[in-house]
Amino acid sequence: AAAAAAAAAATPASSTDLQSLNELENIQKLEARAVQTEKIFGIGAIFIAVMAVTILKGGKDASPIGIICGSATYWLFTAAAVPITLCASFAVRQHLIQLGSRKEAVGFEYIKGDVRWDAWTTIKYPSICAVAGLFAGMFGIGGGIVKGPLMVEMGILPEVAVATSSTMIFFTTGAATISFLVFGSLPIAHGAAFFSVGLAAALMGQMVLRSTIKQLERPSYIIYGIGLILGFSAIMMTWSSIVSIMDGAGAHSVC
Repeated sequence: AAAAAAAAAATPASSTDLQSLNELENIQKLEARAVQTEKIFGIGAIFIAVMAVTILKGGKDASPIGIICGSATYWLFTAAAVPITLCASFAVRQHLIQLGSRKEAVGFEYIKGDVRWDAWTTIKYPSICAVAGLFAGMFGIGGGIVKGPLMVEMGILPEVAVATSSTMIFFTTGAATISFLVFGSLPIAHGAAFFSVGLAAALMGQMVLRSTIKQLERPSYIIYGIGLILGFSAIMMTWSSIVSIMDGAGAHSVC
């Protein structure tokens, strides 16, 4: 009887351990996938929603639905991108907090480069990325100039930081480009030329960097590269601003 009671008492614990092990295996399988399809579709959906609002509001020339530039409806559509992105950010934050709790409950072992998402980090890092996106749209700088060093500071591996920031830049620059097109501020020929040169340079840079890291086994070169780009960008942006001010460039109406 005592043995039976002991076995009965042990059964729930064994069942719980088995559930935890299965949960841990599920989490590891999800994070081991090279392509996170649902995340890509999620980012794409947000991008399409924001771009739809931008295109519908139109620019200084015309709007597909007849919105007059500078009207109350125009500014309402302009502000509509904010609640869209905030709602998406809130949903992602809840998911990351829940995932972090699940990992802690099943004893998930974090490795070098993993990020521990909790109530604080899900506010801190997205807020910094939001500021990076704001400046990318305002001044035309690459959001990766901020996001790359940020992710390195978070403890993410340099290779992963560069790949992730490049993916995010695709969406931020796409949004900025479409906005400039709508406002008529981007000459098509100039944009196509710079896009082609930038794409070719990026591919060449990736191949050279990958080969260098593979031969020397020094991922730290990525960090040095980010630092050089940051310094060069700061110098060029300062020079460009000085030249613009001296030429008399200033604020003007969006319409």
